[in-house]
Amino acid sequence: MKLYSTLRSFLSEKNKGALTKILIESGLKPRINKRARSPFDKGIIVFSADFEMAWAFRFSRTRRHEAVEKGLAERKNVPILLDLFDKYNIPVTWATVGHLFLNECRRGPGGLPHPEMPRPDYFKNRNWNFSSGDWYQHDPCTDYNTDPAWYASDLVDLIIRSDVKHEMGCHTFSHLDFTYKNCPRPLADAELDACIKAASVRGVRLQSMVFPGGTAGNYESLAERGFTCYRQPMKNHIDLPYIDSHGLVVLPSSLGLDKDPYGWDREFHLQMIRKYLDKTAKHKQVCHFWFHPSMDGWYLENVMPEVLKMVADYAGSSKIEVKTMCQLAELVISNR
Repeated sequence: MKLYSTLRSFLSEKNKGALTKILIESGLKPRINKRARSPFDKGIIVFSADFEMAWAFRFSRTRRHEAVEKGLAERKNVPILLDLFDKYNIPVTWATVGHLFLNECRRGPGGLPHPEMPRPDYFKNRNWNFSSGDWYQHDPCTDYNTDPAWYASDLVDLIIRSDVKHEMGCHTFSHLDFTYKNCPRPLADAELDACIKAASVRGVRLQSMVFPGGTAGNYESLAERGFTCYRQPMKNHIDLPYIDSHGLVVLPSSLGLDKDPYGWDREFHLQMIRKYLDKTAKHKQVCHFWFHPSMDGWYLENVMPEVLKMVADYAGSSKIEVKTMCQLAELVISNR
């Protein structure tokens, strides 16, 4: 693993893509946990969506000026994605930024957005640079009709009313770096409490966590509030969940679904997905596909429908089954 990472760091984007393609075609990727004995009767596929809209990009190191554009793209894509998942009867865990549950919000005294919420100190990480201003300075403090990139209660309702039983998960209230370093315990508690409160208005109980940008931490806060699981990269792309020291189920993060930066064609994308499904079925382990609803239009139109059809075909032939994050966590806990 270290040798592979070191080698990739010296390669151009084109050569990184060529190397990954060789590993996929040779069968060396995706990696599977060969040492573990699966407790499952068949392979399990999980889909989760990082449902965040403009909130994810406001302090981005590379795309902060695209925040509204990305939010509107997500708004456009969510109904299309829901139709696809409904068509193939595939449930998704929609890891939702808590602010998206709101119909509207208004400024507090002095014009400050969400004065009841604590703020993080200034910080930088690999994704974001929050070095000036107020953490909520981009919040328009209006409603989803006026600023549809920042609110999505209508889309949340669309997901909840879907014929497929999707799960609403948590992605923090304000798309925050959730590490211990940049998120003190009182801030983590407040973020989760705000999410729980906003979700409860729609009768939603939050049990699954996806850390924004992979910034994992504050597991104690999650456990105390009845969360059951979270998504995390593991050594292997396809692996088995486990229960951590806080009693939370850790689910593998396998592959992000979107257009690649290497120029791969549709056929290779589908070949890669088939490799993941074949190994998941053969070894009866877990493959967790995740995506951003703001995904590239080419991928959404040309690849995503075929991915879901392929998964539905595998499920129909009893090679795999599809579960939400919460459903898989409950299975792991019951098997314990």
